[in-house]
Amino acid sequence: MHEDPSSHSPEKVLEKVDACLELGITTMDHAAIYGLFDNEELFGKALAERPSVRDDIEIVTKAGIYIPCDNYPKVTGAHYNATADKLIESCERSLKMLQTDRIDLFLVHRPDWLCRADDTAAGLEKLREQGKILHAGVSNYTPPQFDLLAAKLGRPPATNQVEINLLTMNALYDGTLNQCEQHDVRPMAWSPLGGGRLFDANDEAAARIRAKMDELSPKYGDAKYDALAIAWVLAHPSRPVGILGTNKIRRIQSAAKAATIKLKREDWYALWTASKGHSIP
Repeated sequence: MHEDPSSHSPEKVLEKVDACLELGITTMDHAAIYGLFDNEELFGKALAERPSVRDDIEIVTKAGIYIPCDNYPKVTGAHYNATADKLIESCERSLKMLQTDRIDLFLVHRPDWLCRADDTAAGLEKLREQGKILHAGVSNYTPPQFDLLAAKLGRPPATNQVEINLLTMNALYDGTLNQCEQHDVRPMAWSPLGGGRLFDANDEAAARIRAKMDELSPKYGDAKYDALAIAWVLAHPSRPVGILGTNKIRRIQSAAKAATIKLKREDWYALWTASKGHSIP
């Protein structure tokens, strides 16, 4: 929202929420740092305009990244902080900004290399016990980091939000998605379109993917690039949840068609091959 001033008003936010709800999209993904710590407040003002919407959606937000900005003038350098005190402080700020009494899913945005996992777990547990959050998860955690926090929590985190797309496949190879499947934890896939890289005319891998999608599209109801790219992510057996990052309702509507597409196995691998520029091993 912060990149498009025309979307800042409560009316515009609610227009987008309504469009999502009509498509069956009910989860709204936030982070404290989005918009330099302003986006949650924009969304909260919309909820205040129509409080009944709150019971129709799930709110996800993330905490733990700090950078120098007007909202945190005492921060002198970018850093992570996932200590219990800072997670609690951030969550309470998010509750206030979002004008809600609970966060459905609260995530540690990035692993804090200087924080003991039992400290992070203590903060998450306290928030859950107080009813301020319903579930706790992580974002951008490696499998060992996930396992360590799970051991301290006494259960696996509710999700791991990681980058998954046709141009960034690390989660396929490093065990992240296998770990989610092992624990029956559904990962959240951020940037399923590669941050717009899929549409870059100068990107050779993206050009190969688009060419293959042009071949496949008629088989899937003339699906657009975005729907096919997200369908590729959703096809993984860990059952990822794709995160859309657009303010444009027509783009949301187009991308949402991914939920109706079941890629054939050969076509999934054909897109993998197009991305890599070589056949499977």
